[in-house]
Amino acid sequence: MGETEKLKGRQAPGGPRPAEAITSTGNERVKRAVALRDKRERDRTGLMLIEGVRELERAIVAGVALERVYFCPAIIAHDEERELLASLVASRTRTVEVSARVFEKLTYRGSTGGFLAVAQQPALKLADLPAKIDALFLVVDAVEKPGNLGAIVRSADGAGAGGVIVCDSHTDLYNPNVIRASIGTVFNVPCAQAETEESIRWLKDTGTKIVTAAPEAELLYTRIDFTGRRAIVVGAEDVGLPDAWLEASDWKVRIPMKGAADSLNVSATAAILLYEALRQRGEP
Repeated sequence: MGETEKLKGRQAPGGPRPAEAITSTGNERVKRAVALRDKRERDRTGLMLIEGVRELERAIVAGVALERVYFCPAIIAHDEERELLASLVASRTRTVEVSARVFEKLTYRGSTGGFLAVAQQPALKLADLPAKIDALFLVVDAVEKPGNLGAIVRSADGAGAGGVIVCDSHTDLYNPNVIRASIGTVFNVPCAQAETEESIRWLKDTGTKIVTAAPEAELLYTRIDFTGRRAIVVGAEDVGLPDAWLEASDWKVRIPMKGAADSLNVSATAAILLYEALRQRGEP
C-alpha cells in the first residue's frame, strides 16, 4: 500500500467525496507543504500555510483559495472542528487525512484543532483598497517581526480600518506566525504590498492625509483630526520611519511617555492611534 491512498470502506463526513490519506512523513506533498515555512518558497510559489480552526474559517469567509486542507482525526475533538471538516468536504475542497505523526511534521505549533491548509496568497494592489472618502488605512514600513505585524493587523481589524499597506519587501505578510498572531484577521482586512514611494503617491493622489508616529514629534496624537480619509504610518522601533514618510506626512505625532522608555512597541503604538481614530469617528 502506497504512502497516499484513497480511504477504503468509508467516506469523509459531509458528503460522498472521499478524502485522501497520508501516513508517511516522507510523502512528497508533505515535504512541499513543510517547505512553505520558508519565505523564499512562499514567494516562489505564491502559496502559504494556514494553521488552526479560527484562522482557516476566516480565510474561507474571505474567499481565500484553498489548494489542499490536511486534517488529523486523532486531534479533531470538538463539534466546531467536525463541522468545519464536514463543510470542507461538502464544498468539494481537496481534503487529505493524515496520521498524527504526519500532522506533527506538518505543523509548527500546538492548539491547531487538527487542521492545516495550503492556500494561495491574496495579491491585492493599492487600487484594490477602499475608495471611501473617510477610509482609514494603516501603513507598516519595515516591521519584520511576525508577532508585531500580526498584532498590528489584528488591531487594524478591531478598529475597522479599511486596509493595511505593507511597504518593506522584507516584511513577510503571509508568514505562518503573522497569520497566527493576527488570529486570521489578516484575511479580514484588505492588505496590499507596495514600495514606499508608490504608497506615498497613491495616498496623496487619493486625497489621504498622512499621520506619522515619531517619538521626537511635538504634536500629541490627540490633537489632530482623524475623521477624514487618513493613513496612520508606523515603522520599526530601532530605526523609525524613513525620511520619505516624514517628509510626506501631514502630521507628525507622538504618544506621551512618562517612564524611562522613549517609545512603545510598534504594535502598541499602532493600536493607540487606530483606536483614537475610532473614538473620533464616533464609535462607542
